[in-house]
Amino acid sequence: MLDATAFIGLDFPLLQLIPDVDFFTTLSVELELKDFRSRMNIDILKNTGRLQFGTPEKNILNELKKQIQVIDPQTPLSPVDLDILAVTYQLNGTLISNDMNLQNAAVHLKIPIRVISGKKITHPRKWQLKCTSCGKIGETASQTCAFCGGNLKRVTKKTTKLSSYQIE
Repeated sequence: MLDATAFIGLDFPLLQLIPDVDFFTTLSVELELKDFRSRMNIDILKNTGRLQFGTPEKNILNELKKQIQVIDPQTPLSPVDLDILAVTYQLNGTLISNDMNLQNAAVHLKIPIRVISGKKITHPRKWQLKCTSCGKIGETASQTCAFCGGNLKRVTKKTTKLSSYQIE
């Protein structure tokens, strides 16, 4: 499953070196691509017949959204990212992405990841909201501490090194 980063920059030529693989993406990714090079890259892959489009199933998308809220209450994932994760999950596929937030979510959802260039996630992270005034951990995705009214800040919980996840 290809996210937008696969069509941007130097990633695309590397995709062509992967033999005998049909790739998937979503229509939302195609609509997200605006620059000439990215549009050209997706058109080439479509014209070779190696690119198919998947549509997220609503029930899977909703379930993944719930799981991602546990991982990160203020997730920076876009609706397009969520579509990609849902279709990858549905297809029991491998996510190809350089996006660190998308990789992190995939690791927690036990979705295999392949990074063809760029950085690979080394530690899965979970996030929480912590009050900048009193230090209490927030229970909701609001911006205000329920205890003292201070501002909540997104902070990482203790992480562990990746060991049981397969990242290529």
